[in-house]
Amino acid sequence: MNILKIRSIIALTLIICFFLMGCNTLQATGSNQENGGNNSYHGQTISFVVPFQAGGGTDVFARFMTPYFAKHLEGKPRVQVENIPGGASITGTNEYANSRMPNGLNILTSSASSHVPFMLEQSSVDYDLSNFTPLIGAPSGGVVYTKPELAKGGMEDLMSLEDELFYAGISPTGLDLVTLLSFEVLKMDVKAVLGYEGRGPSRVAFEQGESNIDYQTTTAYKNSVEALVEEDRAVPLYSLGQIDANGDLIRDPQFPDLPTIEEIYVDIYGEEPSGDVWDAYKQTVGASYTLNKVIWVHNDAPGNYQDLLKKGMEALINDEEFATHSEEILEGYNTYVGEELNAQIKQSFSISQETKQWIIEYLRTNFDIDIKKL
Repeated sequence: MNILKIRSIIALTLIICFFLMGCNTLQATGSNQENGGNNSYHGQTISFVVPFQAGGGTDVFARFMTPYFAKHLEGKPRVQVENIPGGASITGTNEYANSRMPNGLNILTSSASSHVPFMLEQSSVDYDLSNFTPLIGAPSGGVVYTKPELAKGGMEDLMSLEDELFYAGISPTGLDLVTLLSFEVLKMDVKAVLGYEGRGPSRVAFEQGESNIDYQTTTAYKNSVEALVEEDRAVPLYSLGQIDANGDLIRDPQFPDLPTIEEIYVDIYGEEPSGDVWDAYKQTVGASYTLNKVIWVHNDAPGNYQDLLKKGMEALINDEEFATHSEEILEGYNTYVGEELNAQIKQSFSISQETKQWIIEYLRTNFDIDIKKL
């Protein structure tokens, strides 16, 4: 081989090496835009991770939010929902934490089924919500109701019933946990039959007489249960309430005429509720309902992208079109952003070791669930 060919091969090899090094650098660090070099999302696509299958409540929430994200983020990026179902939201949330680049182009929505397992340190949880920056939070609510014939003697008579109250639920580690704890606070003897496929089937079980005490979230209650109340086939007992900035249980603004379990407890027992079960109830209301859904970005995403996202959320909640169209999806509740959101996050997710251990033991004793093996 002559010397010219040798030199040509060496030169070509060097060019290829430099090219591959450049590709590896881009893959490891992202483009200049992904590293926050720009103050705009112009030309970018944001991946919105939804850790549930398409069509569910959280997916509907996310898909409702995406056009307003695109509208109010500087540069009007494309926002694309990506469903990663599994593990009642844990699979997708783990993937977001461990596999998605913190480049400001990946965001996540969480829900109560992400929050409670995180607080209880469930073994399958491999994410830490404190490693994410919250952008916007959305509350929800719920109402507990029963059969009119059981409630005709008043709440005190209902609470004294033995072996007569049956509750149809899904899982004691999901939203059902709040309702089950409300029974514990009030010292009600309720037999829980779990394993139903959703709140819809649970409501049907109530209508068919398989259960006689039930709860539904705000939208489902207004859409399906209020008609039963009008037909004298159901009667509301209490709302599950909301947790305010001081950590106190308050009436649900969507059901201002319904008492909280604290009010009922005081009426029946003549004192305010206290102790481990009361602390557990308030903690789970905060993490499950007051912050039912939260949208996040990685803490270590580029600061200017985080700023753009936060500013976009501020603009979004002041959008009259958003306020009008969000009535059904957000159930009429006001969203949290900025410092109010940060304070509510701290309030809702800061669980004491004593309360955490009490809930873990409650699940083990009553439902044979070891949170460390889930």
